[in-house]
Amino acid sequence: MIFGPRSRKHPPHITLSQPCGDRALRFLEDGTFQITVFSDLHFAEDEDSINGPMKDARTTEVVKKVLERESSQLVVLNGDLISGYGTRADNATLYLDQMVAPIVELGLPWATTYGNHDNQAYSRSTELLKREQNYEKSCTKNMLPDNPQAGVSNYFLKVYAASANQDIPEVILWFFDSRGGDEPHDWVDDSVVDWFKETNANITQQYKKTIPSLAFFHIPITATYDFWVYPGVDPSREPGINGEKVWWQGRGFDEKTGHDVSFMDALANTHGLLATFSGHDHDNDWCFKWKSTTTNQASAGDGVNVCYGRHTGYGGYGNLARGGRQILLRQETLTKEVVTWIRLEDGLVPENVTLNATYGQDEYHPLQRSVELKRSEFEGAGNTLQFIPRLYSAALFLFLIMYFPFRL
Repeated sequence: MIFGPRSRKHPPHITLSQPCGDRALRFLEDGTFQITVFSDLHFAEDEDSINGPMKDARTTEVVKKVLERESSQLVVLNGDLISGYGTRADNATLYLDQMVAPIVELGLPWATTYGNHDNQAYSRSTELLKREQNYEKSCTKNMLPDNPQAGVSNYFLKVYAASANQDIPEVILWFFDSRGGDEPHDWVDDSVVDWFKETNANITQQYKKTIPSLAFFHIPITATYDFWVYPGVDPSREPGINGEKVWWQGRGFDEKTGHDVSFMDALANTHGLLATFSGHDHDNDWCFKWKSTTTNQASAGDGVNVCYGRHTGYGGYGNLARGGRQILLRQETLTKEVVTWIRLEDGLVPENVTLNATYGQDEYHPLQRSVELKRSEFEGAGNTLQFIPRLYSAALFLFLIMYFPFRL
């Protein structure tokens, strides 16, 4: 019996037009810009069983529920949209339609990095890109189309101020294809690194200033693995789920480190790079401050914040509650901090941190709570998110001090 979407046709309501324009992404009038990141959605898992469509439907609900609770201006699909090993020929793009339906319904733009499973067996990232570009709100691009070795989703987007008169972007968003799958080299290719360095230098020269930036790629860099080994993830200073060994770029090729040295060097030497975001490891969702060198790399991370997302899809391994990572940027503190938290499908916010100069030193004691983030009610949402768990912890501490003397 066939349970997958083979008999379905692409929905007819899609507007065939160019991807989102150069100035489509803007801060709000209140000076904020929010990004919701969904990682490892893994549609098409168990396509030939009744469980497959059920998993996909639940994943679509995760996307819908998270976005309805947030106030995002951009959605990032950060790799492994499709379980290429679980589907059949010509089906992957149908799953893409199902995946982005709640995003389209809300009228939000999105941008994609493709993961190893998006280019595996019957799924091809090139075909996914073609399908995405049929959507008016898709911002996904391939800026190296003549270089098949580079992968597909290598591009950048500019985010401008709310004012239409502003010609200089406030933020640059970089997207990199870490490849893998049927392309065995599961790291960002050196040709992409060369393009990145040259393009970033041209942007700096064009605007006569360093533009703050974020970077998105599916498979974590080796520096993440090195940090996991030593000094290790401190649950107070790097709060989040630390549930599995880091799978670094190149591990799938030969289990050796060092393949992404050029990429790490480029990231480490990119002035204004605030943070990077990856997926791939379904049971991890922590961040760390990258300062030290790695075994194969001479350059230190220069204080770049390196983060996981949150496993979003009900396909793929892992039993964590599903959700997505939120990123909040404020123009007034843009060069100093990035506020980020995890939003689960049930509304809980199990962790939230401020990625600033003291991240990695600050201690967090998060409590899982349901938080409704409405900028009209909360001025400085990130500070509010961080403050309330600390307030609860302080209240509990005072209660214990007062309570136990009466028990003795």
